Amino acid sequence: MAKDRSKKSPRNRREETRDERKVIAARELLTFSFKDLDQTQPKGKCETLDLWHNKSLLTILLRRLNELSKLTRSEACTQQQIKLYSSGFPEKSDFFVPSYVDANVAWGVIEGMGGLPRVAGYLSENTFYIVFLDSLHRFSISEKKHT
Repeated sequence: MAKDRSKKSPRNRREETRDERKVIAARELLTFSFKDLDQTQPKGKCETLDLWHNKSLLTILLRRLNELSKLTRSEACTQQQIKLYSSGFPEKSDFFVPSYVDANVAWGVIEGMGGLPRVAGYLSENTFYIVFLDSLHRFSISEKKHT
């Protein structure tokens, strides 16, 4: 038995009655990459993920990256959770720029890991490229204050 399709069903959509969804502006959140993690520094300066795991720093790093991934580049920099160096690669550093990384990128460090450990790298658009794991704070050497 065929249905009579000439009758209008209450389920039919009426014209111009659809509620428009409000679009929330998309936020370009931070992402992180280990593709440039450096292993070419002199012996004793080159820290690995395994070393950070053995020092119980890897979990701290992953928690920090998780927190930062909820922010935009602008928010992270304004709140100084990522500190960018205005002069590029620090002059006083125990590290050197790896040959596969452009020296003119926006070099910086991830702050807020508690104490000495730092993660250094560069920010390009919304991605922070991790280049150095620096548990001894030797990426940017500064004068000791109040000692």
